[in-house]
Amino acid sequence: MIFLHYTKYFRIIVYAPQSKTWKWINLSSFITDNTAIFGDFNVDLFEDDALADELLSWADSHFLAPYTTDGPTSLRSNRNIDYAFTNWNNIGIQSYKGATKSDHKLIISIVPFSSNKSHKGKNTHWKVFSIFIEFTFSFWSKQINSLTDWASYDEYVRFIALLSLRCTTYFDLNKYRSAIPPELRSFLSYIRALSFRQLKLKCPHLRKTINSLRNVAKKELKFFFSNKLDLSLKYRNSSLPDANAFWFKCKNHLKPSTSSLRGIINSNGKLVNDPQEMCNITADFYESFFKKPDVVRPHPYVDAPQINFDDENEEITPITIDELLNTVHSIRKKKSFDAHGISSFMFKFIDQNHWSFLLPLFNHSFQTAFFPTNWKESRMILLAKKDPICSPNSTRPISLIDCFQKVCEKLFLSRFQSILFRKGILPDYQSGFRERFRLQTRVILFLEDMFSLLANSSPVASVFIDFKNAFDQLWFLGCISKLKRLGIPSSYCKWIESWLVKRKCFIEINSKRSKWFSIEKGGPQGSVLTPIIFITFHSDIGISLNNNIIHLFADDLVGVISGQMGIKYSTQCLDFEKRCKQFIDYLEYYSVLTNQPVNLEKSVVMFSARAIGYPNFDIYFNDHTHTKLEWVSEFNYLGYTISSKLGWSKLLKSTKIKIRQRISLIKSFKLFECTSPSLRKTLFSSFVLPLFTWIYPIFPLLSKKQQDDLSHYYSTSLRRALFCLHWNDILFSFALDEKMLIDRCASYWNNFLISFADSIDGTLLFEKANFTEFRKSWLNGEFAINCLRKSKRYVEHVSIIEKSFPGFPRFQNNPQTYSTRLMNCLFLRISQ
Repeated sequence: MIFLHYTKYFRIIVYAPQSKTWKWINLSSFITDNTAIFGDFNVDLFEDDALADELLSWADSHFLAPYTTDGPTSLRSNRNIDYAFTNWNNIGIQSYKGATKSDHKLIISIVPFSSNKSHKGKNTHWKVFSIFIEFTFSFWSKQINSLTDWASYDEYVRFIALLSLRCTTYFDLNKYRSAIPPELRSFLSYIRALSFRQLKLKCPHLRKTINSLRNVAKKELKFFFSNKLDLSLKYRNSSLPDANAFWFKCKNHLKPSTSSLRGIINSNGKLVNDPQEMCNITADFYESFFKKPDVVRPHPYVDAPQINFDDENEEITPITIDELLNTVHSIRKKKSFDAHGISSFMFKFIDQNHWSFLLPLFNHSFQTAFFPTNWKESRMILLAKKDPICSPNSTRPISLIDCFQKVCEKLFLSRFQSILFRKGILPDYQSGFRERFRLQTRVILFLEDMFSLLANSSPVASVFIDFKNAFDQLWFLGCISKLKRLGIPSSYCKWIESWLVKRKCFIEINSKRSKWFSIEKGGPQGSVLTPIIFITFHSDIGISLNNNIIHLFADDLVGVISGQMGIKYSTQCLDFEKRCKQFIDYLEYYSVLTNQPVNLEKSVVMFSARAIGYPNFDIYFNDHTHTKLEWVSEFNYLGYTISSKLGWSKLLKSTKIKIRQRISLIKSFKLFECTSPSLRKTLFSSFVLPLFTWIYPIFPLLSKKQQDDLSHYYSTSLRRALFCLHWNDILFSFALDEKMLIDRCASYWNNFLISFADSIDGTLLFEKANFTEFRKSWLNGEFAINCLRKSKRYVEHVSIIEKSFPGFPRFQNNPQTYSTRLMNCLFLRISQ
């Protein structure tokens, strides 16, 4: 099924042969610039190595990029063989979840097109807005002259919203034309006048003259647009308005658009794409979803005796005018409107003097925990989690909260983080939404634990837990009570409680609005404060899980469980089963205690062991419902596909598919109706190179063949983007002075280790490396550990940090050894 939004010159090829007896090259003659091929290719791009390479090589020659569904499409072979190739634009593709009579799942695809209808564009005269704001300063400074004058504040907000509307003009986009110099515009008008005269006189000599002049005009236009392109590339990283326009056009073309919501599947299984009906359906769903949770009382968080702390009566530090202005300047100036028509982009044009009479209102909120009504109202937009056509429970609600509340939240956040740091509440195993706690380091620490346990020949289970709608399930009363028990001062708890309760919002889809409804649980997604409140609420999860090895990044939890060392393997497996079930029991109790349900459909267990075979026991999350967790052979953890044998072939294949999609889009992208090698090189560095950069942390863990293949693929991808496929890698790197991938990885790891010197991440990695050295000494018999015997099944283990240097050929001849580099980088933190 293909939804075409307004027709355009676009070729769709449906490929469904009964028996394929020809080569892929036979389809080449049907491919044009704007082509999409849908069908049953009978090739799984991840499982069929030789056939997949042949198909992808043919697709690369035509800049065709594959777009696949998330899961298998063949019901008979359980393989993903139905997908699409296109060389035009991002397309959405998903498999139909309903019933079918075929042995293949139906494919739903969305091909985005520009609308032929008359759309309205707008232009805001910000200079007029700024001058009028400055002119009215004396009036509003007299109006808002009291700490409790929130009524005048509401009028001030309405004034700013209405003023921005008054300074905005609207025009038809189909009448918009690119601005060209006056002399060139006059020349085009002259040619047009001659063409009308030639039609009247039918003069052949005049026709030749007109054709000659048209060729001159085309060359001048091409020269003009190429100069515009060169200027855009020159000033792309400046603060000029043209730079924003350049990146805006690039992102709209190259960024995936799968998060856009195209339709809602209602309770009857029917597709609804009318915006107003979509608003009504989703508003009814989220009104029921955000109801206050039913919690059994008495509860240990709420009803247990409170603990008194020495700093319980500590007040929130008042805001200074300099701090307020610095915070306003640091906020990202987005153009998205809140529920009252205000955007943070307007802050650029509000005179700084206006913040002087808003400052007492912010301080009053800190002192009394009072919030105006406007700060409690938000506009909610919905994003699709995966498929653009989905049910309401597969959408992600994003709250566009009041812009002035965003300023107050950021000011409070700095004070709240200071309290958390001073009391040491957040544990080291928690990453995400914390400065200098990197995602890549969390992945490396998880892999370090896996490699270390497998070196002991222990069976290892990685339990990947997904909390269901994590931020949207935050229990208000339990959260506030738990913050008090963690030692957060009462003034901070009162402000957070006032920030959470009595909120309401409406849903907007394509300019259509739903009814207002209340929000009685969950923190607003889109707020800078929600994530830090969430991770503070769950800061004791490690203690609740009986101090098992856990890694937590935001709401992504993984527990690493292994069997006991120093015993027979059969006994070790029995102990391993007991530990796995005990971990799930602790997790189930914690889930009920915090009212944080676990998404059992996405929570899985991965078994890893050096021995052959898999566990013969099942893990049930709830003994009453007998909900069994699935054993899987691979899992996508924080963007890295990790297999049970800790291989990386699946990750490399999926990354290459994403790279092919981006390069195909770069080839089809034109700015000012022209392109150039410098433009394609800029787009490659901005949208393709980050995909390679994502692999840098695990590059030393790849095999030598995988490293060489990836380095060659990097050079090939860059040559494809610049249309230099006839050059080899070495000549291309030398001629364009382009770094090879191995050099980029080496530079990344050098900077990575230097950054460890001033971070807790570096200390944690050093502890892992230090533990590995102690383990080597113990295995070599330098010392003994009581009650722990050495087994012949133990193998040597090298820490990931140590692997990172010998893994790079550029470092093999470097006289500075691994230990010297590691000590210089990591001990610097200890010495300070």
